[in-house]
Amino acid sequence: MIVRRTIKTCCSFIMLSVLVGCSSGSSSVTATSSAEEIYVQNCVACHSGGFKGWMTGAPELGDKAVWEPLIAKGVDVMTTFSIKGVNKMPAKGSCKTCSDQQIKATVQYMVEKSK
Repeated sequence: MIVRRTIKTCCSFIMLSVLVGCSSGSSSVTATSSAEEIYVQNCVACHSGGFKGWMTGAPELGDKAVWEPLIAKGVDVMTTFSIKGVNKMPAKGSCKTCSDQQIKATVQYMVEKSK
C-alpha cells in the first residue's frame, strides 16, 4: 500500500514538473521579438522532442509525418488552438506577453520548419 502511494506520488510529481517546465512563463518576449525568438523562449521545451515532448505529446519541430495532418488544418486553425490552448499546451504556450499576431507568426515559423 505504501509502495503504491509512493509510486503514484512520484508519477504525479513528474507530470507536474514536465508541464511546469514546458510552460515556465519566464519569457522576455517584446513587441519586436521574432517568431524564432519566441519559439526558442517559449516553445522549444516541448516541441524539440525529448522527454518533455514525449510526456506532453507536443509535435517535434521538423517531424514532417507528425506535422502533415496538423498543417492540413491550416495556419488559422493551428493559431486558434495555440492562442486558446490545446490538449496539454496552455494558452499561448504560456507566453503571456505574446500578441495574437506573434503567436500566428510563430505558428507559421514552426510550419515552415516542419514541411
